[in-house]
Amino acid sequence: MDPEGISTTPTPSLRRRVLVLVVLLFAVLLTLVGVAIDIALGHQLRSDLSARLTDRADRSTTLVAEGYSPQQLANALQGDAIRVRVTTSDGEVYGGPGPFPDAGAGDVPVPPSGRPGPGGRGTGDPGGRDAVDPSGGPPAPGVGPDRGPPRPPADSLVVTRRLPGGTTVTLLGDTTSIAEVRTQLRWLMLGAGAATLVVAAALMLLVVRRALRPLDAMVAVARGITSGDRGRRLRPRAPDTELGRAAGSVDEMLDALEAAETAQRAAADTARRAEADTKRFLADAAHELRTPIAGLSAVAESLRRDAGDRPDRIPRWTELLVRESQHASRLVADLLDMARIDSDPQLTLADTDLVEVVDDVIDRWRLLGGPVTIRRTGAAAVPIRVDGGRIGQVVSNLVDNAVRAATDTARALVTVDISVDGPTARIAVTDSGPGVPPEARERIFDRLVQLDAARDSTGAGLGLPIARALARAHGGDVTHATVTHEQSTDESPHSSESAQDGVRPGVGGATFVVTLPLATDASRSPTEGDVRRTENP
Repeated sequence: MDPEGISTTPTPSLRRRVLVLVVLLFAVLLTLVGVAIDIALGHQLRSDLSARLTDRADRSTTLVAEGYSPQQLANALQGDAIRVRVTTSDGEVYGGPGPFPDAGAGDVPVPPSGRPGPGGRGTGDPGGRDAVDPSGGPPAPGVGPDRGPPRPPADSLVVTRRLPGGTTVTLLGDTTSIAEVRTQLRWLMLGAGAATLVVAAALMLLVVRRALRPLDAMVAVARGITSGDRGRRLRPRAPDTELGRAAGSVDEMLDALEAAETAQRAAADTARRAEADTKRFLADAAHELRTPIAGLSAVAESLRRDAGDRPDRIPRWTELLVRESQHASRLVADLLDMARIDSDPQLTLADTDLVEVVDDVIDRWRLLGGPVTIRRTGAAAVPIRVDGGRIGQVVSNLVDNAVRAATDTARALVTVDISVDGPTARIAVTDSGPGVPPEARERIFDRLVQLDAARDSTGAGLGLPIARALARAHGGDVTHATVTHEQSTDESPHSSESAQDGVRPGVGGATFVVTLPLATDASRSPTEGDVRRTENP
């Protein structure tokens, strides 16, 4: 671990480690092969020498039968790294130059009994069996007609053969030449092995460099990504190999990193948009509140200044004061509703007739009077489990919006149609106003968004957002329906007829459709978060 206590990963040079390990492996293999060759060659050369000794011993029997004298026999058998000693039955010794390996000083004749004598093993067999002694004792200087070079190596081979007539022939195979051959071979193998290791190291350096190219590619990709090229990938051709798995892991890491960066950017964009929406909402709310507050201030100032001089204006000023107060109160109430829906919309669910909820809203508007005619068409009863008060608020907001849009039109008509489409209840509110431009049909559901004066002259731009939020809290929605309307003569306020898609034809203008699930357990809103529901029997 480093001084700060953070563990680090050891990263030795892979190229150097592979090169050193391969060269060491080659060196071990060459050493083993050299030792094996040296041992096999030595064994083979000694076997050849032993075979020559046995052949000379067999030839001695033939030469004696042909009448060779002891000296002639020694001269005929001697040569080619083989020394010969002939010992007659009366103890006379004949032979070539050089001593034989004996236990004591001088040459000792082989015992007649054939017991092992110094420097060799007698067989005691007149038939000519011989014995080979590969390790005679340290010899003394030879005794006989000739003196020769120093005594041979201690591992020289000795064959003793007893011939007819009591004569003994001892043949010694000098292994000096074998040792010289093995020494030369060892030096040759050492030089060849060193040259082989140098060539192998050079070749392995090239091979390892080529084999490690994928790692260099990984490094290049990593550096490219660091420089900003997030789209680069390794894409291994063989993902099951060691380098393939490493490259695949790097690609997976890069994909995860890029996904995390994308998610982070998306979250940052969402946060910026939310912050911008909040700032815009606060600015719009302040702007909307400034109008009624300014009106209240103006009316109050007029009352304070001119009430005594112009008592005839007091009723008008009072009317303006009440209207501006109601406008401000309605705006504050809408803002509070929007905040409650955003944070924790509490729903009290109960079995309700949707038609009764809609009729109650329409009856309240009719009691207020006004130039707009409100009709209700469609189903006579729609049992549903909802929060009746909240659904009534949804319908009231839509009807209020439709009434304001239809007030200054020639027909001044609003139609509310109720229908059932499979598992869904539908409420369509249609006005005879100028309609909604196609480019604004989704924007009008944003908060504090108002269209031109023909559609909205007194609203704060919160009715539709509140209606949609409450409908979604029930698992439904509020949308703008694109419908081509035709003139209608049906004036019945409670007709059971319903047009296609729950929209009553014959009005024109804009149509807003509320959809609600008929199931008892309303689904979770996809945009408004968790909804607290209270079940009432």
